[in-house]
Amino acid sequence: MSEEKSDDKEFENLSNVVKGRFGDRLTAEELEQVKKDIKTIADASKALRTVKLSNWDEPFLVFKPYKGRK
Repeated sequence: MSEEKSDDKEFENLSNVVKGRFGDRLTAEELEQVKKDIKTIADASKALRTVKLSNWDEPFLVFKPYKGRK
């Protein structure tokens, strides 16, 4: 299965889960907005999957400067 078809299938599956669980509580407009949000998240996850990590790659550390005692 190609990656494009896999992404479409993932989007379709997630949309169906949301519709099945919450469809009775969402209006048509709300459901469309949720689908747009799912598509955005699916696209972001696709971009993340393209990043190749090596075994020795470490997480990015966030620098938090010391602000003194409160």
